[in-house]
Amino acid sequence: MNKFFDYLEADLPLRTIRELGQYIHRFAGALGGEIPVEGRMGKVGFCASALPGEQVQVHWVQVGRERIPVEATI
Repeated sequence: MNKFFDYLEADLPLRTIRELGQYIHRFAGALGGEIPVEGRMGKVGFCASALPGEQVQVHWVQVGRERIPVEATI
């Protein structure tokens, strides 16, 4: 989770990063599987896949036109 915050803290406020992490966790978990899914929370896009043990692998987050490779587990 720390890696997730580290990658995004320059582009997003802490509160938004926390809300985004929670949203991605619910979104990828609900759609399930190891197949990556793309989604959006407001102006922020993301790609993530569910992992065993209720964890989620976030592959990238897009803020505006900037796509940030994350590869973090939350």
